Amino acid sequence: MIDLRTLARDGRSVQGTVPVKSLGRLTDSLLEPVGTVTFEFQGERNDEGKLYVDLQVQGDLVLQCQRCLEALVWPCSVRNRLLLLRAGEELPEDELENDEVDALEVEPHTDLLALVEDEVLLALPLVPRHENCEPPVKAGGNEEISPFAVLRQLRGKV
Repeated sequence: MIDLRTLARDGRSVQGTVPVKSLGRLTDSLLEPVGTVTFEFQGERNDEGKLYVDLQVQGDLVLQCQRCLEALVWPCSVRNRLLLLRAGEELPEDELENDEVDALEVEPHTDLLALVEDEVLLALPLVPRHENCEPPVKAGGNEEISPFAVLRQLRGKV
């Protein structure tokens, strides 16, 4: 837990490494919860007094390829700039159309690991797959069994 507004106001940074298996919501999306994720928060206060945090997250995550169903090591690399807002504070008009910055309402104490986990979850590919792989082949031959074959057999008995 940390006060991100103080971190930004003072221009400080925080970095760390966390085991993937300790990020519970993320592990539900992974094939194997192995390895670590490194993160860094760098605070900044601009000339107008706005508080920002630049967030970087990196690590290799093991996903399941949706084509061949095998393990896929996906290099996670997240870079995001966050404008820090107080709870209930409105996004400034000049930031509404700025796609390079996301706004984040922060409490006096923010759970950094939850924020890291949120950013990684948002970065996960919708349909992870290898560049070149084949779908799994059925064991026992090339003949495809229709799900309606049983219905055809029942129809013949009537």
